[in-house]
Amino acid sequence: MVADPVHAGMLRVNPAGEFALLGSNDSDARPNEKPQMAVKLDYRYSLAVQEVTCGDYAAMAKREGREIASSCDSDSLPVVDVTFYDAVLYANARSKAEGYDTVYSYVGKSFSRNNRCVHLDGLVFHHEVEGYRLPTEAEWVYAASKGWNPAGGWNASNSDGRMHQVCTSEVDEFGFCDLAGNVLEWVNDWLGPLKDTTIVNYIGASQPNDLEEKVVKGGYYSNSPEGMTLYSRGSTYSVSPVSAESYLGFRLAFGSIPDACSSAGDGNGLESTFFIEAPVESIKKWMGTYRSVLAFRNHESGNLCFLDYRKNVLNVVEISDSIQVYHPDISPDGSKVAFCTVPEGTGGKSSVYVRNLDAEGSRLVKLDVESAAIPRWYVDEHQDTSIIYVDNAGDNSDEAEFLKANTWKVPFQNGTFGKPEKILSGAYHGGVFGEGSFAVSGSRLLRAFVEGEHKVWYDEKQACNVSLSKDGASKTLFLDFGGKDASGEKYGVHDRLLVVDSSGQMIHSIPAPDGYSFDHTEWTNREDLAVASLTNFNGVHKTLALVNLRDSSVMDLVSGTEVWHPCFWAKPRVAYDGDVLDVDSAGIYLGENYDENVRLFSLKMRMFWDLKDEVELVALGTSRTEKGLDPRELSMPALNMGRSGGELWENLHILANYVLPQMKNMKYLVLEVSPDLLQSPKNFRFEKVFDQAVGFQYDANHDFWRDSVPRGFVDIVDEYCPYSRKDSVEMVSTRGLLEMEPEGWGSTISSWDSVFCDECELSRIASLDSIRDVVEGTKETGLQIIALIYPQSPLYRESGRYGHFGLQRSVAKVTVDFLDSLAKAYPHFTLMDENKFGDHDYGDEMASDDGHLSKLGAIKLTRRLDSLISYYL
Repeated sequence: MVADPVHAGMLRVNPAGEFALLGSNDSDARPNEKPQMAVKLDYRYSLAVQEVTCGDYAAMAKREGREIASSCDSDSLPVVDVTFYDAVLYANARSKAEGYDTVYSYVGKSFSRNNRCVHLDGLVFHHEVEGYRLPTEAEWVYAASKGWNPAGGWNASNSDGRMHQVCTSEVDEFGFCDLAGNVLEWVNDWLGPLKDTTIVNYIGASQPNDLEEKVVKGGYYSNSPEGMTLYSRGSTYSVSPVSAESYLGFRLAFGSIPDACSSAGDGNGLESTFFIEAPVESIKKWMGTYRSVLAFRNHESGNLCFLDYRKNVLNVVEISDSIQVYHPDISPDGSKVAFCTVPEGTGGKSSVYVRNLDAEGSRLVKLDVESAAIPRWYVDEHQDTSIIYVDNAGDNSDEAEFLKANTWKVPFQNGTFGKPEKILSGAYHGGVFGEGSFAVSGSRLLRAFVEGEHKVWYDEKQACNVSLSKDGASKTLFLDFGGKDASGEKYGVHDRLLVVDSSGQMIHSIPAPDGYSFDHTEWTNREDLAVASLTNFNGVHKTLALVNLRDSSVMDLVSGTEVWHPCFWAKPRVAYDGDVLDVDSAGIYLGENYDENVRLFSLKMRMFWDLKDEVELVALGTSRTEKGLDPRELSMPALNMGRSGGELWENLHILANYVLPQMKNMKYLVLEVSPDLLQSPKNFRFEKVFDQAVGFQYDANHDFWRDSVPRGFVDIVDEYCPYSRKDSVEMVSTRGLLEMEPEGWGSTISSWDSVFCDECELSRIASLDSIRDVVEGTKETGLQIIALIYPQSPLYRESGRYGHFGLQRSVAKVTVDFLDSLAKAYPHFTLMDENKFGDHDYGDEMASDDGHLSKLGAIKLTRRLDSLISYYL
């Protein structure tokens, strides 16, 4: 490389068919930096020795008659805070000044209030033109690779956190300055995918990706030497043509590019592997519950991923879609996620969507507005759910531009958006509290709306990733671009998680783990707990982690190639009497091992809690009750709590601890007393239900909530005992009746042994004694008890057995006589014997099998019950 004798300040580069290596095969490289791609350069070009300085830029602007906003302290500093379009205009201006054709053409220009160029309509890069331009990524890499030494440039270890005059650091052996460090540099390429191949005279992607990202190279003064690599292609944030940063400048190249080649601008669809780092037990310890969900963006594919800790088997679920996902936010009930299509700091149009947190990402709905970004769920004082969003998520450093954007609230009910309403001027996407009385925003300044005033906090220093706490304390979490902490210790970009109180005063400064920095930090819905991406020296988002602000501890959650934009939700705590409900126990009426009958009973427990205040009649029993009593045929609100396997002991437990204490309006109890089912010992099925499900144990530990049911308890039961569509049709709509089609009594009957054992007799006697105790204990309560015996097949009449589960008919008669004697002794106790030892009037159409009624039989029996109640009780 030699000095260019024609073009001042440039070196002549002659690759002569050598290769520039773009990207890397390093496993720690970002997805857009892999795989390594070889670019063969078979032409000559010139590249500037140094970055364009403030003096150069101001002089050119003056010649062009263009006013610029300058914050330069010296003409020898590199010019920064310029957009890609500003750099293009500068290149064209130098071409015109020296008599060359311009490399870039366009049909119109747009400028911001501070005179930055923010758009060039119809911009075309004419690579065949001999003129000044930005270098391609391949040209830049080829030149830099010959003397690459980041430690010799201005970096985090020697820069004192600021840029320096050009060429005041080490000059490489070929004469270039500051390719590594000082300020980041624009190059000409659109950011596109790399391929494991060789391309000749490559000039980047032919079209922009969905974020219109540009390639930037070289690192800057706040980057560590280890963090600067030749293959790095981006910065802390996505870099679009309108990005203007205090650490981003440019240098020029000169020359045409013959036979230039470009690539497509897409590149998603890579398979990703995730590693779950924290077990459920650790989640429980940190969050107080394992009922938690982590959602995040897979930055390789752009898809939404989530990890549901409520599931028995933990795995990361990725919802494959063509919609880019940024800023996911989980709904207050943990069932849905809202997200947008552009990240913080990116202007332009965005869309907000909501979808279910399931493998299909079902019920996707889009907010029908022109632009919406960074959604946050919000529940008001009336418990109505809305989504807060902004109409522009771009750079907020210009107050006038910031206030042109607005903050909006849109109701979201039953899977549908309502009508949006503006609540604030300004894009306060960091969070809103109290119907807009307090709000915050970041990227690039920490802005706050407090007591009706728009304020800038943090001494107007750069801040981003702003998040308002969800606990009502109005604490604001954010990241900055390095500085000194209270003790004077220096730290780098995103090395500290910072928190200010409601007045903007610093209250926390949490260091990132060694070897990492923070990115996209967000509050969880637990006090003083945040979630963050952890990035390595290369800026790769390798890990998602929880951060405890009380003790500065960090717990890794998930790791992967590129895991970004996390949101962590935990089941909200439910307070009662100065305590907090254990949401991992309350309302869980299913154990880990259960059958379908136990599951259906858990649904009946939900029905019980939902309907307890309105029900006037409840029926307890086995599957004979479940299939044989139709609450819809009764003249009062009723609930059928019968279930398969529901032995007397279980029913008496439910009666004593749930029905009697909670059903204050109950007037009638229907208790199944089938004689062939009164011979089971107490622990025959009892333990399977009540000793395995923690919800029953939790109720018992709290005396079954006899004094009061905690607010929110029933909501928890509803969530943990979900109805399927089939459940709703077959059981909920029938108030607990499981309708059976008429199949007849059948031509055969059960062969259950009728010979009675000594233990069975003891259990039968104990059962009858317990029934008598219930009757005695309720005689002063006003409760009417109907002891109901359901009909079974008439064929049992011809056998020695009473019914499906055996029992000698002689013993059954003793049982029925005892119950009849109770009815004569206690006016509030009535025996309704619909079996009559087989001499009943329930024909074949009334039966579903030898021991159960059909839906027609249930109607007939229930109407008789209703008549009994109406006329005699």
